[in-house]
Parts: sequence; structure tokens; C-alpha cells
Amino acid sequence: MDPDAGPDSDRPLPDFFVTAEEITPEQHVDMQAAAQKWVDSSISKTANVPSDYPFESFKDIYRHAHQQGLKGCTTFRYNPEVFQGVLVRQRDLAATRYRFHLEDGTTIEARGDEEIEYDGALHSAANLFDALKEGTYDRY
Repeated sequence: MDPDAGPDSDRPLPDFFVTAEEITPEQHVDMQAAAQKWVDSSISKTANVPSDYPFESFKDIYRHAHQQGLKGCTTFRYNPEVFQGVLVRQRDLAATRYRFHLEDGTTIEARGDEEIEYDGALHSAANLFDALKEGTYDRY
């Protein structure tokens, strides 16, 4: 193992390392189930669910969690109408279009991952859209 291949290194990790995005929702549940037997109160783990995951399969995540004996199950599935958050995948942002209707009547459309200059600062279109929609922009 290369001692320089740490979290701050630009070197790629070995193939046996995977990220939370690379495992299935069922594997997320299995990870929680494996750890839960040593936790005597509560445990929290979010199962990342791809935005194109079929609804019938989505329901099965909760059935699987129940079969594994989990005390709880949390899922995250990207929905641009509701939430951005830290778990959003870049490919989902890139595939989502946001429309900004300006006071002069013009409309600007941008991908969620595009940067937009607004009020003298750069923002991703997704974050700016949410902040303006929710009325929280002035808290930046």
C-alpha cells in the first residue's frame, strides 16, 4: 500500500475501494445491518438511491431493511423540486435545467451545475434557484 495515497492525494484508490454512490441501496442497508448489532440505541445511515430507480424497487429497500431487522431506514433520492443537499450527484445536477424569470420579463435557463453570477457572487444554478425559491438568499 502506498503511504502517499491518502485522502489528500490525487492518486486513484485501489479497485476494492468504493464510494457510497457506487453501491446499491440494498448494499447500504446491508452495511447498516452489519453495524447495528453492536449498537444498542439508534443508528443512522442513508441509502443513496439513483434518481432513475424504479418505484417498485424503491419500496423493496424498506422491505429489505425490515427483513434485516433494522430499527430504521433512511433513503435519499434526488428531487430538484424539493431539495439539493450534499448527497446530490454531479450527473443529476448536470441533467437538471433551472429557469430563472427576471424582472424585465426575460428567462434564463441553466444546468444545475452551471455557475451563475448574481449579486456580485458566483453560485451554482441549483443552489441559487433553491435560495431564491425558499427566500433564504439574504442569509448567504
